[in-house]
Amino acid sequence: MRGCIARKIATFGMAAAAALGMLGTATTPAAAAPAADQTITPGAAAASPHIAAAAYHCVITANYGWRWEGYCNIYSGQLRTITYCANGTYTVGLWIGARPQAWAVWGNCPGSTWTKIIFQWRS
Repeated sequence: MRGCIARKIATFGMAAAAALGMLGTATTPAAAAPAADQTITPGAAAASPHIAAAAYHCVITANYGWRWEGYCNIYSGQLRTITYCANGTYTVGLWIGARPQAWAVWGNCPGSTWTKIIFQWRS
């Protein structure tokens, strides 16, 4: 009986790990052609941490070099962030949609610094 339970747990764990691995690789940034992209760089984030369009408004509240944090109010459509890193990697956030509360957004570059953030919007 214990072997059966252990196999089920192992199978579930592998399936969960595969699903989590798919989150970061499901779509490459070039694959989605959104209606409007806005880019921000570390220097621009320090000078003016606001990104705004008719459909959304985002504010970067913290810049740690390897990680940035902020929030976005989305009024219509969907938004995601793509964080590019100095070591050539990038992370893609999930699509988030319109709602009354602001969404917390962030990007990480473990072992590197972030070089730009692209805010992608689609209707």
